[in-house]
Amino acid sequence: MTAKALSAASVIACASIWGFIGICTRTLSDAGMDSVQINAVRSTVCLVAIAAALLVMDRGAFRIKAKDLWVLFLAALTKVGMDVLYIQAQTMIDLSMAGVLLSTHCYFSIAISYLVFRDRITAKKILAAVIGFSGCAFAVGLFTGVRELEILGICIGLGAGFGEALHAATFKLSLDRGNSEPTVLFYVFVLSTAMLMPFSDPAGTVSIMAGSTEVLVASLAIGLVFTALPYYLYSKGLAGLDIGTVSVLMFLETAMASVAGLIFFGEEMSLHSVIGIALIFASLVIMNLGIRDEERKQDNA
Repeated sequence: MTAKALSAASVIACASIWGFIGICTRTLSDAGMDSVQINAVRSTVCLVAIAAALLVMDRGAFRIKAKDLWVLFLAALTKVGMDVLYIQAQTMIDLSMAGVLLSTHCYFSIAISYLVFRDRITAKKILAAVIGFSGCAFAVGLFTGVRELEILGICIGLGAGFGEALHAATFKLSLDRGNSEPTVLFYVFVLSTAMLMPFSDPAGTVSIMAGSTEVLVASLAIGLVFTALPYYLYSKGLAGLDIGTVSVLMFLETAMASVAGLIFFGEEMSLHSVIGIALIFASLVIMNLGIRDEERKQDNA
C-alpha cells in the first residue's frame, strides 16, 4: 500500500471511530455534564494517555520550537470551539443530523486548502464532495422533510463544521512546519485542556464521574477510544494528504453516526438513510480513485 493510500486508510478509520462518539456524549450529557465539561473530560483523559505513551516511547516529542507555539495555540483554540459546538449540537438534535452539519466542513476545507495551501481543486474532489454531502443530506432526511429541524441546533452544527475546517488547516500547518504528529497532538491537547478547565467546574465534573460506573467508563472511553486513537489516525492522514481530500473522506463519520443512532438510540434508519449511506460510500470510492490517479501521475513524472 502506498503512502497516500495509507494516509487515506487512516482518515477512513478515524471517521469510522468518530461516528460512534455519540454513544459516550449522550451518556455523559444524561448524567448532567454540559458540552464544556464533556470536552474537558475528553481532552484531559486523552492528554494523560498521550503523555504516558510519549514518556515510554518518544520523549523527544516533548521538544517544541517556541516560534511554532502560535500555530499550535490556534489549532487548540479551533479544536475547542469545534468540539464544544459539535457536542452541544449532538445533545440538541439527532446524532445523524449533527453529523451532516459537521460534514459541511468539507466545503470550507476545500476553499481553505486552495487559498492557503495552494492545493489543486480537481473534478473528482468536487464530484466526491457533492455526492458525499448529498448522501449526508439523504441520511438525515433533508430532501424529504421527514425530520423536524431545530434551528438553533442547526446553527450550532454549522458552526462546528466551520470550526472543523479551521482546525484541520491549523493542524496541517503545524505539521508542515516540521513538527511530528505526536508533538502536535501533545501540545494541541495541553493547550486545549488548559482552555477548557477554567469553564468546566472540575470538582462538579469529578463528582459526576464518581457517581456512576457507567459514567466513569464513558469518560475513559471518550478520551481513549474516541479521541486519542482517532486523533492519532487523523494526524497521520493530514501528514500525507491535503485537507480538502481529508475532509471528503471524513464524510464517513456521518454514515457511522447514523448507524450509531440506529443501534444505540433507536433513531430512524429509513430508505432515505440507506440511500444516503450508499452515496457516502460512493464518494469515498471516487476520492480514493482520485488519490490513485494522482499517485500514477507522480510516478510517471
